[in-house]
Amino acid sequence: MSDDKAGNSVGTGPEDGPVRLSSTEDGPAAPGWLEPEVDRVFATLGLPADRLRSLRDSYIDCLASAPRSQDLDVAHDACRQGLLTALKAAFPLNDEKQQAFRQTLEALEARLTADL
Repeated sequence: MSDDKAGNSVGTGPEDGPVRLSSTEDGPAAPGWLEPEVDRVFATLGLPADRLRSLRDSYIDCLASAPRSQDLDVAHDACRQGLLTALKAAFPLNDEKQQAFRQTLEALEARLTADL
């Protein structure tokens, strides 16, 4: 995680791991449609779901934790870039498959931004 100008911790994506909250903080919130949609996007990779689980969970946590007080597109870009970096390190994907996955994530993030 990094700190923004105000000193708040800002997740940079799945490579940071799941967001850890104190017992006094509310957990990240996301629309109910997000998890099933993310599952559908990840299924397009054709990789074992159990091996993708931690990346998937961290990506969802990152999206849900994006501070509403900052530009959501910038926050979502950071989540996606972190996911793609972690995914590339864990699984060899050809450029075409990675590009299609990235574009599908961008569309999902645009829908999420519009929904918030």
